[in-house]
Amino acid sequence: MTDFENDPDYEECLVTFFDVLGFRNLLHTRSGAEIRHLLSVFRRVSEGDATPPTRSDEMRMISEVHAEIVSDAIVRTRTIETQYQAGPLVWELIDLLHIQIECVANGILVRGAMTIGPMHLGIEFSGPVFGPGLVQACFMEEGEVIFPRIAIHEDVIERHRQDQTLWREGHSYEDEERHLNNLLRQDESGLHYIDYLRASLGELDGEYAGWVGFLGRHKTLVESGLADSTNATVRRKYSWLKNYHNAVIDENLANLEPGALTEDGDHWEDLFRELRIET
Repeated sequence: MTDFENDPDYEECLVTFFDVLGFRNLLHTRSGAEIRHLLSVFRRVSEGDATPPTRSDEMRMISEVHAEIVSDAIVRTRTIETQYQAGPLVWELIDLLHIQIECVANGILVRGAMTIGPMHLGIEFSGPVFGPGLVQACFMEEGEVIFPRIAIHEDVIERHRQDQTLWREGHSYEDEERHLNNLLRQDESGLHYIDYLRASLGELDGEYAGWVGFLGRHKTLVESGLADSTNATVRRKYSWLKNYHNAVIDENLANLEPGALTEDGDHWEDLFRELRIET
């Protein structure tokens, strides 16, 4: 049996496997340039580029991101065996959050699964890309992630709880847990997934005004999917999105200050009630 831990060609990574929903339709409704732009978002890196990516003889200096894109099958990896620990899990979740925000803004939905495990990437990401981490992510995406969301394998959550190399230097677990609680949601089965509707509030320009616009685009996307989908399996996915969307709206309504007004004098409560999906 392969000893991945001691095989120098493998390194531990966060691995996310994505599927772009409705990609066949995109091929017939978007130009090649538009699709190229949409897919390029999966290479997003938000950690900053002040330090050029380098590698010592023993390990990488900083966490690096790499994405392999073949049509609608996308593999994204983030290295975690680094000399400087910047909190790779939180940064990767933030990147994935922004990917979902931009996908919604462009009228597309994604399904994905994040795992952690050994991967072969090549020193300069020369590939080929393979490893147990990717196999696990593919199986999870295909078998467990039924709805349009990015799910996080329980191994990632448990590893982060115990392994300080996944934390930002100087952070306690309480610091890290606070970030995860802001970014993730659990369903009734206990599966964690990126709570992109709620977490996007702190990531969009204009705060509430920007968030209202984003939620409005999401509402339109879901309503169109419900109206146009004749396939029962597809409709169930949009029904799940509708319930998720309305849950976030209702949670926000419950936390609004009574009588709160926008700069234009409108009631925030009225604006959010209009964002509910009643289809």
